[in-house]
Amino acid sequence: MFASGCAEEEDEGDEGIEPVPEDIPLPEEIPAPGAENAEESVEGVEGVEDVEGVEDAESVEGAEGVEGGEISVEVLEAPESVEVGQSFLIRWHLNSTVETEIPHTAVHYGPEPVSGELTLESYPFLTVPENGTIPAEFEETLVLEEAGTVYFRAHAIVDESSYWSDEQIIEVLEPGLEPETEIEPEIENESEGASGGSQGIEVLDYPTSVEGGEYFTIRWEVTGGTPGEISETVLISGSESGNESLADYPTKSSPQGGTTPKEFEFRLRAPLSGDIYFRAYAVVDDAEVFSPEYEISVSEASGSSGY
Repeated sequence: MFASGCAEEEDEGDEGIEPVPEDIPLPEEIPAPGAENAEESVEGVEGVEDVEGVEDAESVEGAEGVEGGEISVEVLEAPESVEVGQSFLIRWHLNSTVETEIPHTAVHYGPEPVSGELTLESYPFLTVPENGTIPAEFEETLVLEEAGTVYFRAHAIVDESSYWSDEQIIEVLEPGLEPETEIEPEIENESEGASGGSQGIEVLDYPTSVEGGEYFTIRWEVTGGTPGEISETVLISGSESGNESLADYPTKSSPQGGTTPKEFEFRLRAPLSGDIYFRAYAVVDDAEVFSPEYEISVSEASGSSGY
């Protein structure tokens, strides 16, 4: 009876239920929420497979290894002191365990020391930037026009990272403070030293013409004298012809010395315009000697490199 009574209640309740419209989809046909975007989400996961470049992160780590010591910058040659207006050479080496093309290397310098994190603006001045393939040596001829202390570093950019040498110091002195300038008026054009030996100086090799900005080398030999002590030998040069006098040539190369007979050479960079007049000069056994004057014509630089 209880069962049949329940059935009667259901029948009575059915009378109040309206028919279900045929166009309403059955539950299994209703799309689940967010299912429309499910394929896109899966496709996004497939895109992660393209980030397999993460596996290539070793190459990035390799770059970190370069910063850790595979590339180094070292100053090989620079004078401790120079005179105002004196031309001198700075030579540096870029070491790399892998042959690499670099877009920039130069000497950065200024009147104040710089420490801590370095940027391209850390020093106010720099030499003409060079590029090339490393490992290699580079050099630059520099002339400083003011007395004082100059601080400098060699710098290179490799794979968009900067590398610096240790900071170096050059003292730039007024010409009047150098004792060697005293010999200029006293023994000018003298070829017989105190020992009576005959001293000589001869230019062996030089180019008769170069392009503006081109590097070139001059070789010369100093001979004679007893014992033949070369206390100084340099190249003196300028844009105008001069006599056998240091005062007639504003530019002087880095001093060298030794014992005769001995050959010397110096690498210079031509100005962008204007011819070069030069002599080789030496002091041997306290006697001052000059070579004849030579001229190098400088032409406007073309699109091609020089040598």
